[in-house]
Amino acid sequence: MWRAALAATCGSALVGVMPLFALHLYAAGIAAPSMLFWRYGMALCLMGGLAAVLRLDLKREWRDGGWRIALVGMSLGAAQTLCFWKSIETLETSVAVLLFYTYPAVTLVIDRLVFKHPIRPVALACVAVILFGAALITAPGLQAGALDPRGLAWALPSPLFYSLYLAFNARLLRQHSPLLGAGFLYIGMGLTFAVAAAVTGLDVPANWQTWLLLVLVAVGPSALTTTLFSYAVPRLGASSYAIVANVELVTVVSIGILVLGETVTANRIAGASLVITGIVTHALSRRGASAGLQPARSSRSGAWKMNAT
Repeated sequence: MWRAALAATCGSALVGVMPLFALHLYAAGIAAPSMLFWRYGMALCLMGGLAAVLRLDLKREWRDGGWRIALVGMSLGAAQTLCFWKSIETLETSVAVLLFYTYPAVTLVIDRLVFKHPIRPVALACVAVILFGAALITAPGLQAGALDPRGLAWALPSPLFYSLYLAFNARLLRQHSPLLGAGFLYIGMGLTFAVAAAVTGLDVPANWQTWLLLVLVAVGPSALTTTLFSYAVPRLGASSYAIVANVELVTVVSIGILVLGETVTANRIAGASLVITGIVTHALSRRGASAGLQPARSSRSGAWKMNAT
């Protein structure tokens, strides 16, 4: 379990740099659909080349359920991604982040109501602490920024789409290696944004600096992050991954302070501390409850299925 938690932590930290990249790409004239098309297209080429070197049987894996993962990427994956990145075009980033980070609570609700998983009180408490920490971090932006109706319309459905995305992937990715699972997700998302770019028009970078930024996005917060995601989600479960992944928010705050020169405030320090406290408390509670877990080893992937959240 510690390997899965470490993978989730590292992947989420990489995603935390993505807002910084996205703002630079927007300033360079690359709109959200085009940015996402280049991001997934480049990452897919990288993962496809690595799969060929490793001689992975893509056709067999596709027939054995890979197409289902691609379908989830094409629908829920593309929807949650587009909603978030479109929202920060017109909405204060802090508002969009706070709305998006309600997804751990939504994931718990889905696990309980749809999949009938028991939810431990400590998990609810950790989610509440993390959400309060997120509110403290984003409070200055909430007070300073107006709620743009267009941005709000994009932001509101994003946590629901992402929670469903986690729930389905926690089950579907168990049967495939992390690299192939990530590749199938990107096939689906790449197809969706290829259509979107064809309809809205494809923005092409005008200089090598923008191309380099897109390559960095494709390698780090895309190919590597999604491979780590595909490893961690089926082992941790949707709800536990949703809690650990809040490391992303701490990364965003750290970049704001260390790179962008944002002011260190008591609210931000307290909020980041609460987020970390919620994540660590949940991890320790999972370790303490390990005796009550029922591991069942998958016949193909070796993934562990946990019967507690």
